[in-house]
Amino acid sequence: MPVSAETLRIHLNYTAWAATRLLDAAAQLSSEELQRDFGTADKSVVGTLAHVFAADRVWICRVRGDAPAKFLTDEERDLSLLQREWPAVLRWQEWVADLTEENVTQVVAYYDSKGNA
Repeated sequence: MPVSAETLRIHLNYTAWAATRLLDAAAQLSSEELQRDFGTADKSVVGTLAHVFAADRVWICRVRGDAPAKFLTDEERDLSLLQREWPAVLRWQEWVADLTEENVTQVVAYYDSKGNA
């Protein structure tokens, strides 16, 4: 069963709200707390936030038909950069505003980070 345009709008608005809340909460942590290695794939709180930021950036580029974005650089594992850059990436509302029940199921063609269709 396809998702409705309204459900997608609600989900993407929630995504933007949640990202903002995560950044606000992370801003309350010390540098040591942000960088502490938890032994996970992204290592730390800031590493995990950077990963989610990078995924948002890649997917918004894909659905908008923009050139593929790089995934993540070491420099982007920085809270102040994420606070500056992530809100601009959360442009989902612009994309989802034009969705209708007729076009919400439209196939999105994109290229992955290796250039594969």
